[in-house]
Amino acid sequence: MREYGQIQCAFWQSQDAQQWTDAGKLLASYLMTGPHSNGLGCYRCPDGYVMADLGWTQERVSEGFAELSRSGFAYRFEGVVFIPGFLRWNKVANGNVAAARMAEFEALPKGEAKARVAGAILNYVKHLGNDYRTVLQTVAETVSGTVTQTEPYPTQPRENPNQTTCAAPAEPAPAADLLPAEPASPVAVSFLLNDGKEFEITEAQVREFAELYPAIDVLQQLRAIKAWTISNPKNRKTRSGAMRFVNSWLSRAQNQAPTKPVATQAPSKGALPRLSA
Repeated sequence: MREYGQIQCAFWQSQDAQQWTDAGKLLASYLMTGPHSNGLGCYRCPDGYVMADLGWTQERVSEGFAELSRSGFAYRFEGVVFIPGFLRWNKVANGNVAAARMAEFEALPKGEAKARVAGAILNYVKHLGNDYRTVLQTVAETVSGTVTQTEPYPTQPRENPNQTTCAAPAEPAPAADLLPAEPASPVAVSFLLNDGKEFEITEAQVREFAELYPAIDVLQQLRAIKAWTISNPKNRKTRSGAMRFVNSWLSRAQNQAPTKPVATQAPSKGALPRLSA
């Protein structure tokens, strides 16, 4: 479970949000920040989760999803939620975060929601290797450009009861501009991996490391790692093991850092030292 989710202020001023009912606004907020959400905006969310967390009836849950799907904000396929614009609003800052998002993607059950979020990852995530892109393209090509709504809602009647699709675009125009893009933390330093690509450490991560390893100059240690990978190409790390390597390096430097002597206060002028008996 994520520690936190965010909603930017512009969400409440968007045209779609202002037209939603209070229940629609609450459900949209829940889907973006709730305890079952992830960093993709695509995850399992059956009625029971919403009913337990919001205290709603099943009918109210269905009505809420119907309202959000009509505006293109969110869809649900066999209990799996897909928010088309989520990755646009929650930018992936670097390759480390991209790898974490791919781990979440691989954990999703097969189906239309997974195929659609594969397309969203390809559209909005820049820090992807060719292997990841190949997998995502293969999965994304299994669906068409229209959304197949597998969970009909009682408030969304159909003229043809056998019809299973609604002509909604994969990237609905109204919902796409709900939130502005979040600025990513700049890259502070990067070093080479065994595949020749760069592993990036952001300024935000440097600040976190500085709190964890206060006895060392974290940025200088990261520069030393960069120099080491240039000088030792045969010993460069894989992407999955790079962060563990960084932590081990910083931890070793922290343990080897000289301890600062505890300063003792000199007695004030004219004061006599205390003698023990």
